[in-house]
Amino acid sequence: MSYNAPPQAVAEIDDLVVTHELATRPARVPDHAAENRALAALAQDLAQKPDRMPERLEEVLRALCGVEACGVGLPAETDGGFDWHAAGADGVVLLRRPARVFPFLEGAAAPAELLLATCRCEDGGIGVIWVASRGDERRLDAEDARLLRSLAPFAAAAQRLAGSHGHAGQARREMERDFVRRTDELQATQARLADEAAQRLAAERELRESHAILEAAMHTEAVGLAFYALDGSIIDCNSALERMSGYGREELRSAVRWSDLATPEFTDTTLRALAELRSGGRTAPYIKQLARKDGSRWWAMVAPTCLPGEGDERKCIAFVIDITETRRAEVALQASEERFQALMKGLAQATWETDADGAVRTDSPGWRRMTGQSVEESAGLGWVNAVHPDDRHFVMRHWHEAVAQGSPVNAEFRVRQAGGGWRWTNARAAPLRNPDGSIARWIGMNIDVDARRQAEAALRESDGRFRVLAEASPALIFQLDEQGQVSYANRRSLEVVGMRAGTGPADGWGSLLHPDDGPRYIERVRTAIAERAPFQQRVRARAADGGWHWFESHGAPLFGAGNAYRGHVGISIDVTEAVQAEEALRNADRRKDEFLATLAHELRNPLAPISNAVHLLRRPDGRRTADRMVEMVGRQVRQMVRLVDDLMDVSRITQGKLELRREPLSLAEILSMAVETSMPAIEAGRHELTVSLPEETLVLEADKVRLTQVFGNMLNNAAKYTDRGGHIWASAWREDDKVVVSVRDSGIGIPAAKLPHVFEMFSQAHRDSVRGQAGLGIGLTMVRSLVELHGGSVEARSEGPGQGSEFLVRLPLAPVAAPVAHDGLDEGAAPLEGRRVLVVDDNGDAAESLALLLQAAGAEVRTARDGPAGLEAVRQMTPHAVLLDLGMPGMDGFEVARRLRADPGNAALVLVALTGWGQAEDRRRTQASGFDHHLTKPVDVDLLLDILGRIRA
Repeated sequence: MSYNAPPQAVAEIDDLVVTHELATRPARVPDHAAENRALAALAQDLAQKPDRMPERLEEVLRALCGVEACGVGLPAETDGGFDWHAAGADGVVLLRRPARVFPFLEGAAAPAELLLATCRCEDGGIGVIWVASRGDERRLDAEDARLLRSLAPFAAAAQRLAGSHGHAGQARREMERDFVRRTDELQATQARLADEAAQRLAAERELRESHAILEAAMHTEAVGLAFYALDGSIIDCNSALERMSGYGREELRSAVRWSDLATPEFTDTTLRALAELRSGGRTAPYIKQLARKDGSRWWAMVAPTCLPGEGDERKCIAFVIDITETRRAEVALQASEERFQALMKGLAQATWETDADGAVRTDSPGWRRMTGQSVEESAGLGWVNAVHPDDRHFVMRHWHEAVAQGSPVNAEFRVRQAGGGWRWTNARAAPLRNPDGSIARWIGMNIDVDARRQAEAALRESDGRFRVLAEASPALIFQLDEQGQVSYANRRSLEVVGMRAGTGPADGWGSLLHPDDGPRYIERVRTAIAERAPFQQRVRARAADGGWHWFESHGAPLFGAGNAYRGHVGISIDVTEAVQAEEALRNADRRKDEFLATLAHELRNPLAPISNAVHLLRRPDGRRTADRMVEMVGRQVRQMVRLVDDLMDVSRITQGKLELRREPLSLAEILSMAVETSMPAIEAGRHELTVSLPEETLVLEADKVRLTQVFGNMLNNAAKYTDRGGHIWASAWREDDKVVVSVRDSGIGIPAAKLPHVFEMFSQAHRDSVRGQAGLGIGLTMVRSLVELHGGSVEARSEGPGQGSEFLVRLPLAPVAAPVAHDGLDEGAAPLEGRRVLVVDDNGDAAESLALLLQAAGAEVRTARDGPAGLEAVRQMTPHAVLLDLGMPGMDGFEVARRLRADPGNAALVLVALTGWGQAEDRRRTQASGFDHHLTKPVDVDLLLDILGRIRA
């Protein structure tokens, strides 16, 4: 049995020592043959099975001494109060009733005697080899003591190998045991030689047995043997040493000394060992570095001993074990340990240890510096108090699971900092296991990962913001990988065009594109991906509504950490409305150009006869044709006035500034006025007009002038676009609470493609020179606008070219039919008789011509050329009405009106503004200045006569 634990002394050991009795007791006869066999076997085990050396020693002790209890061990230097260094000159101690000193021997089979032999180890420690007897029938004697001394070197070698194993690992321990066994073999040989000298009768037999042992040792391949003199000269060696050193046997014998094999650094070690051999005959095993013949170096464990002899003539034998690989492993282990420590210093915040149950039992300076916890606060599981409260449950669950399963730990959590605040740390730990696989303890460390966690949080927040913005964006946002596959598509992409993640250009999103645009767009995207460049393309794609939508698509490369390409991020904006608007603008611009050309044409047409009339009137005989010329000029002026009025009306309508003067009106009256207005065009084309009206009176709440303008335009269009001698039908009927007015013709019709556009500004279904004056293309636009202002609708119909056309107007009827009354004058009476009218205008021709017109209607008229003259004329004439031009120099019409209204005597005076400005703002301004009416130039004579005719003379 092995002895390793220090016994507890229970008695004074000096009272139990009876070593002196060995000299008087009868000794057994030595059995040298059995001893030599045992020593040879021990030497062989030393080379081949060094790890079994303690057990083999116990087996040899039981066999040679014939005892049941024996063992080897390494007690403390003063175990049981006994000084082992002073155990005696020969290192043998005999104890009676040893259980009184060593309690581990107590029991029913407690030994009666215990014989111990000490052996000194290289490090100065004391080893022990012992046997015990249990009764008087077997008393220990001097032969037992001799055997213990003979085997003591083997015990020392065993202890040497065991100590080396604690520092260098299992491999080194095995080699040291081999070395110790070989040392024991040498010591056994020494003991055998000593015994042969003392036992002359068995000298020859012992010599043969000793020779056999040496021969066996010489032929071992694992252990080198060197025989050398105390002066260092080598006498002989085995083949194993030749192989280890690289020298041949003859070279070692003739040229190399034992001390020369050591490297210069270990020459002193070799010389010191030789000195110990010379003085004491033995030395503890030691390690040194040697040089091979080729100069390479190798490590060896050497166990030398002196053979029997006298003085410096004695010979020595050394057992040599090559431990180069073990030393390399030790160096590598040391380097690894240094690297590990350097890594820990540079990487770890703290390193720590726990017991097998996961409880902290030792101090961790790094943990104290990091958290500010004391040793006592972090002991056991107290360290968890430094963990963030929100993370403690996770940390403890993870830690307990790892401890229970013996699995490594890798967890991240927040830890309180000594200076305040919290930081993220990565805790890693692994178990260290005993030889039987059980956990001995845990080794762990903490790594600061706060910067990474903060970066990850910022990245997650940024990614979250991007996704929220992408999902909320009305645009199509997507990401493509290196193959053009969709790796991300926002909700809008799926809803609008059905783009999904995982689809590619060939069979996925590429199939959504318009056939005319898809190949070009796909090629552009692939080129951008290959070149890591941005792209921009306008493309059509099939939308969820089934139509083709235009998209403005942009993409840019996305680069990640280390400038690694991660694909392209793209955005596509639906620009369908913008494209349509662009097309509409182009069409509008085209129609505007056509309109301007038409306007120039339409204005030149009346200007030509007017110019001709002026030239004719200037001729000497011009008076003969004056009446005809005046009538012709009047017609052309009225034509120009209608053009300008139409333009002004359209402008006011499109700007929402046209005001309707609603009054109860009979539909029959409005249509009669429209027919009267259009009859010249109908008669010119020799068309047949058929008017069909219902018998009931249909009353509208409408503006008479504007509705007359609507139906007049429709009749004029029918006359214009119907071939000569055609037919025009004007009819009306009631539909519920609406009236429907139809104007149908047998004319040239309207192409189906033009029907949706006939009411657009400047649009004309037919524009050719064959039909003469085609108009400005604003008539139907004005018709639709005026009808809609009245709360109605207009519709165009045609079966196609040559099939005629029909325009339908639907208008709401007045809620209650009211009688329509009109004040009339006798046809032969002067409408303005008895009215005094003052005309104030800086344009003399305009003032005089208007005065003549009013005088012809029976009014008394006077003119003034400026504002002050007008004020003076009012005082002198006391007119019923004043017609004021607004744009006079000096005192304008606004100022004249304000001064007139400031005089209470002019309260009944009717002020009429005459101006070329007819916008709503202009009308508001004249009303604020005191005017009663606002007429635009050229003046509508009928309207002016109506206004003046309502003034009572």
